[in-house]
Amino acid sequence: MTNLENLMTRSRKPAKSLSDHSITPCREDALSLLAMVESLTAANPKLGERFQDWRQQVDDLLAGTIRDDLDTERQLEELAMDFRLQWITLAHSLIAGVMKSPPSNHIPLLPISLSSNFLYERVLRPILEERIKETVPDIPGWQTEITVFSSGMAAISAAITVLRHKKDKYRRDNTHTLQLDMFGGYFETLALLDLLDSSDLNCHSFQDEPQLLDRFGSGKTDILFLELIAYDWNQTVVDPTRLLQALEVRPSDRPWVLMLDTTLIGPIFQLEPLLIACGEKKPVLVLEIRSGLKLEQVGLEFSNVGVIKTLSPEELDDNRYVNAKQFHLALAFSRGKMGTALSLSQVAILDAPWVFHPEWTLKHTQSVMDNNRLLAFALSEISGLFARVNHPALGPQRELVWAESPIVVMEFHVAEDSGENHDFLLAVITHEVRQRKLVFQKGASFGFRHHRCEIIQPSSYDYPDGGSRGFFKVAMGARRGPSLDGIILLMQELAAFTDFKALKLAYPQIKPEKELAGFPDLTAIRMIR
Repeated sequence: MTNLENLMTRSRKPAKSLSDHSITPCREDALSLLAMVESLTAANPKLGERFQDWRQQVDDLLAGTIRDDLDTERQLEELAMDFRLQWITLAHSLIAGVMKSPPSNHIPLLPISLSSNFLYERVLRPILEERIKETVPDIPGWQTEITVFSSGMAAISAAITVLRHKKDKYRRDNTHTLQLDMFGGYFETLALLDLLDSSDLNCHSFQDEPQLLDRFGSGKTDILFLELIAYDWNQTVVDPTRLLQALEVRPSDRPWVLMLDTTLIGPIFQLEPLLIACGEKKPVLVLEIRSGLKLEQVGLEFSNVGVIKTLSPEELDDNRYVNAKQFHLALAFSRGKMGTALSLSQVAILDAPWVFHPEWTLKHTQSVMDNNRLLAFALSEISGLFARVNHPALGPQRELVWAESPIVVMEFHVAEDSGENHDFLLAVITHEVRQRKLVFQKGASFGFRHHRCEIIQPSSYDYPDGGSRGFFKVAMGARRGPSLDGIILLMQELAAFTDFKALKLAYPQIKPEKELAGFPDLTAIRMIR
């Protein structure tokens, strides 16, 4: 097996930026917005003309001296969200009249790509698959296919379902079942494994990486499913050295399938070095699965989409195993039967030149990773309100190329980990964000242009006495500038408080029910509309 040092370790220190910024933050943001409409105009001039008024606003902003201040940043955020709304509305309008089962002589009109007729919407073959495949680098010795689904969870469901259907190709001769073992922490995936666990494909999740890899090394695992950066709040990074050591002792006659969820790291992870390192004991099938909503849509969440990259060795015995092409066809078949295909509306929205654009996706992802790493390092040496700061660049696998994350997770001291304190912390942040006029939102997910935070209380992390454990999650977005600097300063100030008693003494006027009520009343909004 190949030495890992040259293949998977960083060529720079973890604290060093992935991005090269030669332009001031707000100007860079404005130019990136302008580049999106320019790419649309180049692909379809008539559609580009629909953004003339919006483009004029950006041109006016760029014509003057753009200040890196909070007012300009808020204006850029509004322009970005307005662009998102206008594009979704325009894409919808182009296919609004198409039936879900159109006449046989009708071909839907997509914004840019050529489309084809389909019998039912759920069996349409999206051109997006070919677009993504064209951007995927070839890996010598491997066959690669791309399959897309209506969401990342739909993609995982389809992958496990097809593996179960093809179980005779991968199971041991002395058993009628396949064993799928997972290391990861995303609560939705863990719940999905419980739902899909069956007598012919046993699904088991592990919170202990060494325990799982010992099991894999013994040969008991048929399908190894890994979140390379576990969504487990500790942000555990899979240790490739330990994985390859387990593979070294694994019986040579035990074929295996590798599944990877790379949603958290996107293009930062490159599969080829890992496959090279596997040597002669490489997997007979590889499924790299991710949600394409998070990092591959320039931080604007245009539409849900799940992506499976399927790979198989070119010298694979196709009579014994299923190659990538065959597995792709089986995935596409399952997509139509399980109702997990992209809708025509999703296909139209995703038919934009900036979506899954390799250079733009990498640049956006690097900016997101840089900003979260910056926050993690800024908080890592402060002893006070938070018991621990979790980020891959602070952990034992920090030298790995993929030791990155779009989130930073703070743990509370056990004695202070209560719902009352969680609410108070969010109330203080809400108050300070209003006072400082930062572009910082309360909300879930990650990978946006703007920045977000939330309190997480996962049921699988309850304390022994049954109490709920909480985590404070900050998801820094891609945008540099005054809000990034202001949020880091605010988090440092809060982290420096000795405990929640000291925090409450510093903010005697804060009433959580009053501060948090400042968020939009969704019920009232629905009544108005």
